Amino acid sequence: MPHVRVQVLCGPASVHPRRMGWPAGSISHGAWYAWRLIGTNNHELGRSAVSSGSYESALAAFDELRDGLDRAVQLPVAERPTGRWGWRLELDGAPVAVSGRWYQRDKLSLLGAAKFVALCAGAEPAEGVVALLDRGAR
Repeated sequence: MPHVRVQVLCGPASVHPRRMGWPAGSISHGAWYAWRLIGTNNHELGRSAVSSGSYESALAAFDELRDGLDRAVQLPVAERPTGRWGWRLELDGAPVAVSGRWYQRDKLSLLGAAKFVALCAGAEPAEGVVALLDRGAR
């Protein structure tokens, strides 16, 4: 039976995910790691707000989020040029997770955030790493 899982991504600096405010984080040797929560239908429910320098630290960041969900603050994020909405979760004032997609309404984004929070507890790590390649590199 399919289950909710935490998937770790790895990529070179040239394809670092800037969408939804993923800051540089700690990048070693030009590579970065980040987690994302994948639902039973294989859709991304949310992702880490910052990148990590290793696979282990990316999973540790998810565990820290899961352990602190009772303290998490949910905030709406507006993309002003398009009028679309997303969400961000903060722990102790630091961003830890962001929505994996944009929504047409702020209410829908907050429902997506609530679903993300509810599904974090049962998430299991996926096997392996998803390696992202720079298709534009020569």
